[in-house]
Amino acid sequence: MTSIVRAALRSKCSSSVCALVERNLGLPVRCFSTEAAQPPLNSTNPPPFFDVDHSGVTYGKLFGIRKHVLKTDIINFFEDCNLTLEDVKLDYNRSFSPVSMLLQFPTRKSYDNAIRVVVKKGRLYRLDRADRSQWDIVKPYDGKTILIQGMHRTASHEDVVRILSGCEFDSSSINVFLRSGDWGAAEPIKLATVRFHSRTQAMNAYIAKNGTFCQNNRLSIQVLQ
Repeated sequence: MTSIVRAALRSKCSSSVCALVERNLGLPVRCFSTEAAQPPLNSTNPPPFFDVDHSGVTYGKLFGIRKHVLKTDIINFFEDCNLTLEDVKLDYNRSFSPVSMLLQFPTRKSYDNAIRVVVKKGRLYRLDRADRSQWDIVKPYDGKTILIQGMHRTASHEDVVRILSGCEFDSSSINVFLRSGDWGAAEPIKLATVRFHSRTQAMNAYIAKNGTFCQNNRLSIQVLQ
């Protein structure tokens, strides 16, 4: 029997030899081919595990920003990361204080470079990864909307029009509303947002009207980024 097995091992284990061994030994025999296996037709090799595509848009969320930060401040901070004004959004809370900033980097490489910039410049900010859904949910103001604060509780749409007398703005965009006061104050505060046709018009309104009065109340105007 051993001579039969040796003969089978020396051969290329054809089907006839394997059948002979099975008949004599009463055991199943698995035949192995010494030829290289041919890949199936139309097969493709999967990409290496660490072969990551770095060409797509990558989103980040920046924390530690100041109340009156401008988009240009952040673009200049990340000067070598290929950001534009359209790649930056400020995320405000209900009182219109900025809580974070969403950044849209053109590539993953640009995002990685931004991480190095944060570390190099002393970690003034914290930059985390974000996704497209976080970017989409943040309303863009683009520096074309102003927030008017300090108005009397009885202030109305007409008061806002008088406040902005001499300025060019979209009158249909005026939104007057109440918000709870800072630090949980019992008295709500009256706010208004107004959209302009350009960033220049919004900034001119800020320069001309910030610190003026309405019904003996001193106004504070902020350009929403």
